[in-house]
Amino acid sequence: MSLNFAYYCSGHGYGHATRVSALASHLLQLSPKPTVTIISEAPPHVFSDSMKLGAKYRTAKIDPVVQQPLAYRVDRKKSVNVLNAFLAKREVLINDEVAWLKANKIHCVLSDAVFIAWCVHVAFIIPFTPPLTHHAPARDTVNSAAAHRAFLPSALVTNFTFDSIWSYLSAPVIEPQTPAAPVPNVLSTLAPNPSPPTNELELEPDEPIPHDVMDPLADQIARDYRNSDLILRLPGYLPFPSFSPDYPLPATEWIDPAIQRFRPSVLAGLHQPVEQIQLYDSVPFPDGGPKKPLPRQLKAAPLLVRHPASDIYSTEARQRLLDSIGIPREYHDPKKTKIVIVSFGGQVIKRPTHSRNGSRNLSMSGTPMVKPTELAPVPKQDDFSLGTRSSKGTPPRASPPTVSLTVVDETPRLGDDVKEARPHTPPEVKLEKLKISLQNLPRIATPSHIYVPGAPPASNPASPILQRRPTFPSLHEMVGAAEIEEEPEERLLPDGWIAIVCGVAKNWGEEDLPEGFFVAPRDVWMPDLTAVADVLLGKLGYGTCAECVDACTPFVYVPRPFFVEEHGLRELMESSGVGVLLPQERYELGDWAGKIEEAYEKGKFMKALKRQQGWSDIRKREADAMAHELVDWVNKWYELLDSESSSSSYGFESSTGMVTDASDSEESRPLQPQAGLTLGLSGVPITA
Repeated sequence: MSLNFAYYCSGHGYGHATRVSALASHLLQLSPKPTVTIISEAPPHVFSDSMKLGAKYRTAKIDPVVQQPLAYRVDRKKSVNVLNAFLAKREVLINDEVAWLKANKIHCVLSDAVFIAWCVHVAFIIPFTPPLTHHAPARDTVNSAAAHRAFLPSALVTNFTFDSIWSYLSAPVIEPQTPAAPVPNVLSTLAPNPSPPTNELELEPDEPIPHDVMDPLADQIARDYRNSDLILRLPGYLPFPSFSPDYPLPATEWIDPAIQRFRPSVLAGLHQPVEQIQLYDSVPFPDGGPKKPLPRQLKAAPLLVRHPASDIYSTEARQRLLDSIGIPREYHDPKKTKIVIVSFGGQVIKRPTHSRNGSRNLSMSGTPMVKPTELAPVPKQDDFSLGTRSSKGTPPRASPPTVSLTVVDETPRLGDDVKEARPHTPPEVKLEKLKISLQNLPRIATPSHIYVPGAPPASNPASPILQRRPTFPSLHEMVGAAEIEEEPEERLLPDGWIAIVCGVAKNWGEEDLPEGFFVAPRDVWMPDLTAVADVLLGKLGYGTCAECVDACTPFVYVPRPFFVEEHGLRELMESSGVGVLLPQERYELGDWAGKIEEAYEKGKFMKALKRQQGWSDIRKREADAMAHELVDWVNKWYELLDSESSSSSYGFESSTGMVTDASDSEESRPLQPQAGLTLGLSGVPITA
């Protein structure tokens, strides 16, 4: 019989969804074909590739999400409150999952990287149907009325675990206390029912979570991961404190705060062969059950990535894709025009609907200039999109809705000429107020700013509204123009480049986009677009990094200092691709051109070689091999369990898929969960 997998997927970011769908797709193409059920809070269409091959889907609240009210900032206090609330329901959630696993006769639990999944497979006994074709006779000493038991193997497929993510909320403040302008209606999670934005921007001063508060919570998560039996470690990885004592929590000890890099000792440990990494022993099955048939293992896994079209590097496929976006043919020649993709994740912003009077009041949270009135609607589940293959062209542009502001001082309306500032208001304050007043506009662009989903507003240096005027008009006359060393002007794009912005609903203020900017359709297939691009600009995430590495596309990234995962992904980009850091302030000033040119120069040789060679199936073959090895590992687990059961007090009945205890009485007795080992902050196991 074929295997039955339960695959738990975190809803925290679309990178988890893309690689879960990728591995599920490879599993579903094996023979015999297994059953794969994906359990996630992410909406089902993000797993469309694997679901087309037969993957099942079930929605469930299975992990807490770090709260990110602004693109570059984490609300640490709210995040910890969310985690505490989740852990308070831990036992209820476990019971729900146990009931589902029992009903569906699961053979193996996979997770990326949901920690609650490991409590389920080891803390309770779950009946299953055996996957083996080999059948051993049931032991005669097994009483038919004895309690039936089964013990599920489990595998973690990820590049990090969330114990380190949460632990890093204790990191010292490493960013300015004044937050960047908020993102207009950007959703920080793929959950289908995100919380709507508040009418007022209430951000407390950013302060680290004290270790005496955060460490016990991170340790609880590590204890849950501690129950897993196999880890398939994806590229761009961090240390795994629940698997190895080499680099224990807290995660703040891994990073040198002065340079924001891994400490040399940690980096050296990450680069050692997996065979040399010291691992914790397996946590025994509960109630003193049969010994786990395989030791705990850590294996290096290949890059799990969604695949582009096999002909994407041909002239015809490139033209077809750019036509679908609405790029004029004059920009299609890669020798004459270079392309930068601007993408900060899988979020999609929906254009607001017209109100009855044809206009809409805007919520201007966090500013004294405008009275908050009405929030733009939160996108429905269908408004989330990570892209699907489509040849649909770009719909015609439509006029944007009228924007009305309730003004309480003399700040100009959008599109009006900028009035002179009041005598008591310095020009720089006036400009900052204008920037803040635009923070929640439901548009992709205004005459002065561009709003990329997942990122704060970026200035358009070419805008007449933001033209800088000399403080001293006679400076050139006083000093002499030749003696003044002027700073280079900010530029969004280098000469000869165009930009394609992703994650935006079409027809949303596109008429105000800077010259050379285009909006990709919601259903654009990102692996194809990444392959066509010369450079990608965005934030570090596994899905984007993997697709850039696969396509040899240089990556200009804007850092998010409180996501420790970025340190592993930066190592991936620097070792297997091209990664160039664009500071947050340079992004917001619209000064992108220099870093785009730098990244292009560093990666142009490999990009040209990739285009010459065309698409390769090496990633597919690597993932196919990974799927085969995973299935072999599960089958070997049950073969050994079957073999060992004949010489112990526990019997494995292959015909029914039950593990039975010969010492049990006529009546079934329930098993009690066993805590196993607890990981202390020093990394030393302590008995719970």
